[in-house]
Amino acid sequence: MAKYNDIKGVLDFIRQGYSNDESPFRFTVSDIVSELNLSETKAKDVIRTINTRARFWRGDFPAGSDGFTVSPQVYDRLTDWFA
Repeated sequence: MAKYNDIKGVLDFIRQGYSNDESPFRFTVSDIVSELNLSETKAKDVIRTINTRARFWRGDFPAGSDGFTVSPQVYDRLTDWFA
């Protein structure tokens, strides 16, 4: 189960990485693992939790891919979470 601090950390990572020119921000589970010092399992659990709420996993990534894209519309939904 994803913990509050882990979710907040990932959301902060997304906020910092998202550019102001509204181009999609791309990241992987590995990026989160290295940036936040989480295990891969915890990072995937946190992404799954955020994903359930924000639905930014579009299903258009190749099978087995751990890449994520945050579009401007989804970013707008995420900006106030645990701010």
